[in-house]
Amino acid sequence: MENKIVVHMTDGTIHKGVTQDFSPDEELFHLLPGEGGGFPIRLRLNELKALFYVKDYIGNRDFVARRKFAEAHESARRAIVAFNDGEEVWGILGEGADEDGTGFFFYPADTEDNNIRIFVIRSAMKELRRIS
Repeated sequence: MENKIVVHMTDGTIHKGVTQDFSPDEELFHLLPGEGGGFPIRLRLNELKALFYVKDYIGNRDFVARRKFAEAHESARRAIVAFNDGEEVWGILGEGADEDGTGFFFYPADTEDNNIRIFVIRSAMKELRRIS
């Protein structure tokens, strides 16, 4: 399946495109640029901050995600991810969060967010605060 993603690298570089071969268990994957054509880019997980699975590439620069959890999230595994670069994301812990792998899936708390889900790279994370 093709996934529309925005990849944030630890050096600040951002790539937009689609991937068909991303796997949390593999050290690299390919990204076909979303700007129309081009050659696939090979990306290594150890150079990433996170993969943002998005609704669209444009997003809304003025959008500010709500920093609270809805009542529907009361029984979910709520948390705040703080990245090394200072960015914070509020959301729900997903697959791999309790394991020792390279990263884990995280779902934004705000349903209006352009991000559908995020694959967080542990080495790019400063802190994971669980909210009870």
